[in-house]
Parts: sequence; structure tokens; C-alpha cells
Amino acid sequence: MLDATVPLMVIAAAAALATGAQAPASLPVPPATATLRGHVVAADSGRPLRKAHVRIFLRDSNTSFDTTTDDGGAYEFTRLRAGRYNLSASRTNYLHAIYGLSADRGIEAIELRDGQTVDGIDITLRRAGVVTGVIVDEFGEPASDVQIALERFESVEGQRRLAPVTRSVTTNDIGEFRLYGIEPGQYYLSARWRNPGGLMFRDSAAARATYAPIYFPGTVNASEARRLTLRAGQAIEGIVMTLQPIKAWRVTGTVTASDGTPLSSGMIIVSQPDVSPNAAGELSAPIQSDGAFALNGVAPGSYTLRAQRMMMTRDEVPEEAVTTVTVIDADVDDVRLAAMKPSTLRGRIVVDPAAASSLPKDLTVSARPVTSGASSTVFVPPTRVGDDFSFELKAYPGSTRLALGSGFGPGPAGWAIRSIHANGIDVTDAIEVKANQNISGIDVELTNKLTTVVGVVTDTRGDAVKRYTAIAFAQDRNKWTNPRYTSSGYPGADGRFTMRGLPAGEYYIAAVDTLEPGQERDAVFFERLRASATAFSLNDAETKELQLRVVPASALPER
Repeated sequence: MLDATVPLMVIAAAAALATGAQAPASLPVPPATATLRGHVVAADSGRPLRKAHVRIFLRDSNTSFDTTTDDGGAYEFTRLRAGRYNLSASRTNYLHAIYGLSADRGIEAIELRDGQTVDGIDITLRRAGVVTGVIVDEFGEPASDVQIALERFESVEGQRRLAPVTRSVTTNDIGEFRLYGIEPGQYYLSARWRNPGGLMFRDSAAARATYAPIYFPGTVNASEARRLTLRAGQAIEGIVMTLQPIKAWRVTGTVTASDGTPLSSGMIIVSQPDVSPNAAGELSAPIQSDGAFALNGVAPGSYTLRAQRMMMTRDEVPEEAVTTVTVIDADVDDVRLAAMKPSTLRGRIVVDPAAASSLPKDLTVSARPVTSGASSTVFVPPTRVGDDFSFELKAYPGSTRLALGSGFGPGPAGWAIRSIHANGIDVTDAIEVKANQNISGIDVELTNKLTTVVGVVTDTRGDAVKRYTAIAFAQDRNKWTNPRYTSSGYPGADGRFTMRGLPAGEYYIAAVDTLEPGQERDAVFFERLRASATAFSLNDAETKELQLRVVPASALPER
């Protein structure tokens, strides 16, 4: 088994001696005398799993150790330092598992003391799902180079679109595909043909032919797609889908930089409103030295074109040009994109001086686009708030929200944005950034006097429910796409849920027994849930206690 001793101080001293540096007189080495043991077993049969990969991670450092289970499914880590550890396990054809993971409390740490042996820390692995099938062309011949993915609808600023939730695979030379390692859940199966001929040869017949993206059981319309439901370890086999040929078109044009010169050393990225930018089959083309570009093999539809210059430095926020085009039954030529520099937003954090000392030193502010249609896909890193509480950040033109953070993570616990004003105008929910416009005088008011919503959830017999998700969302439909006005809560050790930081206002709340990922922020799901929800109001800094009846997801109306 693995010897996890890592005498870091000794290694550092050896390195110092090798370079001629003076080593310290005494090198205290922390004791490494703890032991951790357990087993990895299969959830369906309870049998031990050999050759499972087991990893522990010491929380207060970047130190991790790995081992594999023996023929009896046992693992052991010896000579460990005292501390708090996380433990995980994985194996081929099984789902990765983290010991002590729960939705409401995060990951439970394993506490080890010097000289202690902790035994019986067992991890259960669920068998992963599998989906297999064949893709054929209009003649029934196998179709190779077709990208296959399992997708779900996601809601991004009110726009629903399908996005892959598993890695995509490509059909082989006989049209077969196999998706594996799949979590239980409901999915949509998509097939998108990659057109290598259309991308490579500008005027060939291959550039004038393509296949429409299709969804199981074989429709080109995503709204008509049928969901696949996978249970743990289930295999759905023998799916057959037929590609539908369509005529392809070309989109050509030029891109200029903000100074009027050709924007070279960049790419044209193409996306569709109802398809995630990460979906298989995304089109792209290089921008030539004279700013010209050509997209070949474009199927009929509406597209967003983004021209982005290659970033030369890590901290650079590049120029970007965005436009939309619609391809119907002809080529689209002479599309002109004009890149713009990002705007600069300057302001300050407004906070009660008596509470300011409790704010984290790495407090940050970021600008996030409100809509995904023609908004930037360039990642603009958050900016650190200065010691005088001032900030300056970049934002691309469009409707933008300012968000609070701590480093690159979410906002500091116990704090929320109370209001945002730009030169006296309320821009809490969105600030309109115009091209070539810099905005100063932004005041971001913070508060640590948060609202709190707590409650219990019972079933039809009045018994407490231990597994559910409580969802609160504004009664005003116009706010359903703003994450500021939504919140989720999970049962704690006492079965009660807690939500903090919702702005004062009028809300609905409901507790659902099961959810698909992303539904807790999906405006379409809110519409389905509204009739089963409880209405309540919330005042500034108020604590509201509620008692809810669990809502079975199976009883909700279909979308």
C-alpha cells in the first residue's frame, strides 16, 4: 500500500544545500503517523471492486495521495500527517464518488490525528450508464465523422438552449457510436455531422452539401426531441437515426479593427441562439491578413458571428466584433464586422465603515452580459477592489450586470449587493454599456443585513421530508432571468432549509422532490412550478419562516 510520507521541510533543506544556500539549524518535521483504511464496493451488488483508483487530498495544502484497491476492494494510506482530508474513488464503468458529499453541506472532511488509525471509510460506486447506436445517411449507408452528445436544456439569462452534458463521441467507419460513463438522468441525444469537405474546399460540391443536426428519435427540431431516461447502470442500445441532407451555403465578409485597419490574427466563431457555444459541430474560420473570412458548409438558420483577435498577453481584453446573419436559400456575402474596444467602468464600493473591516481583502467586481445572443464570449476576469474601495473594470457593449466576488469565486459569505447607481440612476439589475463609452460614478452599495428564509417541508401525511430542493423566485416574470431574484435551499441535518440574501420583494417558493440539473434557475420551469408554489413577501433584513408541502416533480405540467 501507499506510503504517504512527504517530509517537505527535509526536501526544501536538501534543495537549499544543493544550491549552496544556508540550511536552518533545526528542521521540525511534522509527524506522519496516521492511517486511513476502507473498501470500495459496487452499489448494485455490494461486491468489492478491485483496481479502483482512490485519492485523498489534504485540505490545507495542495498535497494529494493516490492508491488502488486490492483484490478484496481494500485500500490503505499509511504515515499520513494529521489534518482534514477529502476522499474520492473512481473506476472504469462506474461513476466517480466523493466521500461525505451532500447537496446542503458540501463535502464532509475526514479528521485524522497523529497516531490515529481510521478504518471502515468505505465508498460505494454506482455503475455508469451507456448509450449506443448507429447513424446512417439518406441511403441507409453508415455515416462516419458524426458527433454524438447527450444534452440538456439550460437557461442562460432567460434563453433556453441545448448544451452538452457529456463528452461527445464521433461515429466510426461503420456509423457506430458508444457514449459511456453517464450519470442517471434525462437527456436529449443529438447528432451533428462534421463537414470536412465544406470547411476545406471553398467551391467544391462538398461545400454545397451538409446534413442538418438531428435529435432523437430523428427530428431536426429541438422542440420535438424525445428525452432519454437513464437509470444507474442502464444501457440503452440499438438506437438508429438517419441524417437528413440539406443544401449548404457560404458566408463571407471582412472584419476591421476599431482603428479601421483589417483585424487579422483572429477567428470567426459561429453560434446559434438555441444551441450552446460548446455544442458539437460549432463552425469557425480564420480571419485572413486582409480581414477577410469565409465560412463554408453553413446550413440554413440564424447565426451569431463573433470576430475575436487572438490574445497576445494573459491580461489582455481583446477587441471583439459581433453581428447576426440569417441564411435561407442563398450565399450571404459582404458581411462587415467592425470590432470595438471594451468600455471602462469606474466606481466605488459603498459600505458601512463599521462593517468594512469584515470584507475580504480579495473582494472583486465583475461585469457579466445579460443576454447570450450577441454578447461577448471573451472571458473578462474580475477586477480587485482597491484599498480605497475603488474599482475599474472592462465590459463589452450591451446590457451588463455587475456582480460581487471574492477572488475568482462567488461573493463573500454574509454580504450582498443592496443597490447599484451610476450617476444617480438605479442600475442594480442592469447597466447599458454603449460602444466606445466609458462610465464613471458607479456606486455599488453592499449590505451585511441579509434577508433569511427558513422552513420545513412535509409530505401529504405531515411527515418531515428529508430529500428535496426548495426554490424561491420572484413573482414578477421579468425578474425570472435575473439570478439575483432566485435562490435554492436544501435540507440540513435537522431537515430544515435556509436561504439568505434575497432582495426585499414578492416571491413564490416551492419544494420539489427531484430536479434536473439547471431547473432551479430555469424560467420555463418556474412557469410550470408557479401554480404549485406558495406566495410570500420579504422585507429588508427580515427572517421569514415557512412550512411547505413537497411537490412531486412527476405531478408538474409538461413544458
